[in-house]
Amino acid sequence: MKSFHRYMRYNLIAVLVLISLGIQAQGYNVGIRAGLGQNRFIGPTEPGETFSLSGGFHFGVSFQWNFTDFLGVRSELLYNQTGSGYDLNTNQGFYVFEPEDGVGNIIIRDESEITLDHSNAYIQLPQTIHLRIGKKFELLAGGYVSFLISPVATGNIRFGGEDLEHSFRQGLNFEYFNDDADQQFDFFSTTGNPILIRADGRNVTLRGIENSFDFNNFDIDESRFLSVDYGFIVGGSYYLNRGLFLSGRAEWGVRDITRNIADYSFSQVNNNGLPVFTNDDDKNFGLYLSIGFLF
Repeated sequence: MKSFHRYMRYNLIAVLVLISLGIQAQGYNVGIRAGLGQNRFIGPTEPGETFSLSGGFHFGVSFQWNFTDFLGVRSELLYNQTGSGYDLNTNQGFYVFEPEDGVGNIIIRDESEITLDHSNAYIQLPQTIHLRIGKKFELLAGGYVSFLISPVATGNIRFGGEDLEHSFRQGLNFEYFNDDADQQFDFFSTTGNPILIRADGRNVTLRGIENSFDFNNFDIDESRFLSVDYGFIVGGSYYLNRGLFLSGRAEWGVRDITRNIADYSFSQVNNNGLPVFTNDDDKNFGLYLSIGFLF
């Protein structure tokens, strides 16, 4: 948060300097912009973990105040879909099984493969300074604040070797703001009967993993993602005519977007079957291509 406050202070100082220099406003423009993006999380990973690019889209409106014919400040209101691919492939994974008799937990260490595609929708407020170079080109830089409105993820998990009694496969479907941390799901076959799973020679209850908080039978009663993100923007635009333009930009988040209470290792567990917290700084990074129009 201190970084954001520092950015806002410097931005305000820059605007006041321009005004104090006697730069006279030359009018304003309203506009629209829409396009596609490629996003990923950046941050520390464990052996076998990788983040990858995931596609999204954005659209919204803008207001630009022009100090001169070549210098202006633009504020935007956008819907921005970000996210990231996630893959875990390790021989050192684990799963915490609950015995059917309710006595203790069973920790099994074996192969683990997890794939997830996160799609996090934000309402974004970018603030950028625009410098025109000739009639066709424009440079831009600034920052943004984003408010998370819909974090979801889909994917798959495979645990254990093909011929082992504790092995299973399942689809994943997480809705981080809506999932109930106390809700429990069971596996059922197409006949409606529970599927028998055994671990360490005992019958176990295997939860369905529609529950994003309780991924491994951990009682995590928090959403994985924080509600606010902020960061920096750099980019440029090419004007096809006076109003129509193509724009490219890169955005770097400076805030850790995951809660520490839900930021635990998928490949490590302690001897009591409790999570090992990593407290990693996971941040947003995105590349965007847009088409827009200024009126």
